[in-house]
Amino acid sequence: MAAVPTQPDTTPPQVGTQPPPETMQWPDTPKFRGFFAPSRIEADVYDLEVEGRIPPELNGAFYRAAADTQYPPRFPNDTYINGDGMVHMVRFDNGHADLKTKYVRTQRFQLERQARQALFGAYRNPYTDDPSVAGIDDGNANTSVIWHAGKLLALKEAALPYELDPVTLETKGVYDFSGQIPGRTFTAHPKHDPRTGELIAFAYNASGRPDKQIHIYEISAEGKVTRAQSFEVPYSSMVHDWLVTREHFVFTIAPMVIDEEWMKRDEQFCMWDPSRDAYAAIIPREEGVSGIKWFRSERVMEGHSLNAWTDGDTLVGDHFVTKSGWFSQFPKTTVGLLPEQPPFLERWTFDLTRGAAHWDDATDIYRSEQLLTSPGDMPRVDPRVLMEKNRHAWVGGMIHEEPMCEIGPMGPPLNAIIHRDDSTGQQTHWSAGEHAAPEEPVFVPKSADADEGEGYLLTLVGRRDEMRHDMVILDALDIAAGPIATVKIPFRLRYGFHGTWVPAAELER
Repeated sequence: MAAVPTQPDTTPPQVGTQPPPETMQWPDTPKFRGFFAPSRIEADVYDLEVEGRIPPELNGAFYRAAADTQYPPRFPNDTYINGDGMVHMVRFDNGHADLKTKYVRTQRFQLERQARQALFGAYRNPYTDDPSVAGIDDGNANTSVIWHAGKLLALKEAALPYELDPVTLETKGVYDFSGQIPGRTFTAHPKHDPRTGELIAFAYNASGRPDKQIHIYEISAEGKVTRAQSFEVPYSSMVHDWLVTREHFVFTIAPMVIDEEWMKRDEQFCMWDPSRDAYAAIIPREEGVSGIKWFRSERVMEGHSLNAWTDGDTLVGDHFVTKSGWFSQFPKTTVGLLPEQPPFLERWTFDLTRGAAHWDDATDIYRSEQLLTSPGDMPRVDPRVLMEKNRHAWVGGMIHEEPMCEIGPMGPPLNAIIHRDDSTGQQTHWSAGEHAAPEEPVFVPKSADADEGEGYLLTLVGRRDEMRHDMVILDALDIAAGPIATVKIPFRLRYGFHGTWVPAAELER
């Protein structure tokens, strides 16, 4: 494995650092006003009001991460995903639901709270930081929450995980798997192998600066790194998610390019460069990076993956892709402003007898099929069937026939949860209603031995007209019937990203 520098270049800022705002006043921009203004509420609310009846099988904790900016940003058009990590927990026990919300005490958070102002500048651009924090990790632990080897970890792809107490949400500190992860970054989208209990993860820009190395880690159910390897990509790009089967890793290298010289001239972290080619890299898990195969790709940006599996010489991957970059967060491109295209769920099918050993020689492409007519994102399967062919899938959708909220800081909002049956191609949906937007669904099986898809979906729903949230519980195989129960949260949470479910037995262990 290539060595990973642990200390970044501490070159003084060159972009023209912005002074902090003189008062505690948020910018008058869509990302910081109205329903999307920072909430900043750390709270304990016991026995939330419930409409309906919480299923007795729901005994455990739902966790999710959000970007809840602590201080007005140094750049008024700061990207939404640059906010401080806030973790929300809903604890279910015997029909009761309790809420706890707490900031992750990252190094960044603590330094800014001590200074009572923003010290870190634009997203992942150290050239825009206050000189007092030069070289300091800017990780904000705001993207996802996972449970592995008895530990609750808050993740951000720009930094190492932070370990949290699963009961109190107190921050225990940076977690590098007991020194086994040598770099400065770790994906927000590792994959759990349900058969072995392994955690499969990767890191890009692990040096803390743009580079062309991607590092892959295989971590046992007990938290030991059993294998670490790295490979080179054509250029440094944002690699947010990936596809993993029981036999292969699949990376999409898209032209959302990260360039150090750009960062010295402009605050934006990465830029869409349509002059660059796009690629898909497939790595066999057993053979490792020496067996890599490169395919050409459409010029798309991968959003979030649903699932993938290998069947002989065929590899199938389902994920959301968009024909443009992520312009709601990174609007500047190398060719001026462009319209953002919506993400659609696509199935990519690869012939594993083809592919090239180097990207320069890649000529083969995958077969692509769109699985849903509606755009969307935030997909889920029953986690017990990850890495093998699934029948059931649930995604956040944008169904034009249903009420749609106004566009928010992350682009067009989801307005429904969609269930797709892969064996029949049929789909049903549940609409969140007027002035409401559901967030990522989390699947909970009814029991350990329940059939695939037999369980519940938990999703937070922003009630924009009421300036608060609900948690909705749906029957996963009959979402069109509407909520089994609605857990009412008496205030507004900031719009969040990814979450997980941890059974009570795991918490007690």
